[in-house]
Amino acid sequence: MHDPFHAGERAIQEQTGERDVALMNGQLIADRVPPAARPFVTQQQYCALGWASAEGDPWAVFVGGPRGFARTDQDGATLHLRLEDELDTLSRIPPFHGMREGDPVGALFIELATRRRLRVNGRCAARGNRELSIAVEQAHPLCPKYIQRRQLERRESGSATLHDVREGDALPADLIAWIAAADTFFVASAQRAGAPADVSHRGGRPGFVELEDGTLRIPDYPGNSLFNTLGNFAQHPRAGLAFLDFATNRQLQLTGDVRLDLAAGTGETGGTGRWWEFRPRRFVVSPLNQPFAWTLVDASPFNP
Repeated sequence: MHDPFHAGERAIQEQTGERDVALMNGQLIADRVPPAARPFVTQQQYCALGWASAEGDPWAVFVGGPRGFARTDQDGATLHLRLEDELDTLSRIPPFHGMREGDPVGALFIELATRRRLRVNGRCAARGNRELSIAVEQAHPLCPKYIQRRQLERRESGSATLHDVREGDALPADLIAWIAAADTFFVASAQRAGAPADVSHRGGRPGFVELEDGTLRIPDYPGNSLFNTLGNFAQHPRAGLAFLDFATNRQLQLTGDVRLDLAAGTGETGGTGRWWEFRPRRFVVSPLNQPFAWTLVDASPFNP
């Protein structure tokens, strides 16, 4: 059976006893965006991106555009994102001010209103002020678990609330409260510096991310058994997180260090007993690059 996994992913699959399921689900991983998924890509108005700096620090970012801002070429081997920056923030936040051609980039197209999502990983093929092109290396659909349904509306450009970009090291009280109330975030990881990057979704009930002394403690709920994120952590224990404030149309980006705990056996993990801890080293707060308005429809029925 085809094995598309690296050593870190295989190690976690073996430790958890989910290796056979991973190999079965791994058959969906293709080396280009499948034909059936290409219309889904062009329908989207946003995606999450994951990237790691030359120093190995991962960053996740949420980026939007008008419907059709994302497209693939005819054979699905290249993904193109048209970058529109109405609030002039993308050039000031990672990864856009640090990305170079050849850098690993992960993309996650997630349609919150329908709970559909598609993972695309590859490398930066071209980076301009108006477009990012990614040479696809892996692509596959993902399950709908733990996605809170939200309906998106586009505001008029003039109605967007402008916020300055904030940066820092230690989390202040308002950002701690933001994280504590979150039901959704995105996590970027990489096997090592220069290796393929990945970005994934994490969701749960508000408060599913626990905080203590500046450290985030995050449950690892049952998933598709691929362990793309935890497998990366096993070999390169760093992560980049992006939290959205749906009410004010902002995002909080964090980069920092990870510690895996696969046998904690305590707390609400959906039965896995697995957690990972994240200690941030740097944060960036910025407005989203598009004037969106969000309405919560309902929480995921899979949330523990």
